[in-house]
Amino acid sequence: MGLLTKGQALTWEETKKHAAFIRAHGVKQFIHNFKKVNDRRNDCLKWGDEVEFMIVRFDHKNKRVQLALKAHDILPTLMQPEDENPE
Repeated sequence: MGLLTKGQALTWEETKKHAAFIRAHGVKQFIHNFKKVNDRRNDCLKWGDEVEFMIVRFDHKNKRVQLALKAHDILPTLMQPEDENPE
């Protein structure tokens, strides 16, 4: 994550001044990381590993992506295979 230092959080208005820079570098960082792991398949999760995810809906026609806020309704279905076969 990088070096963390003590400081004061920026206000919303102050963060807006840096939005373009953050967005550009965030995209560059995403592409760099994607290229590093794009060919990885079926990695075995080990004790202590973490998986982060988000559930989104793609609207290809309007070129939009929406974050699904009803993940709590979907997660039981996604967890079912693991619950049935914990090994």
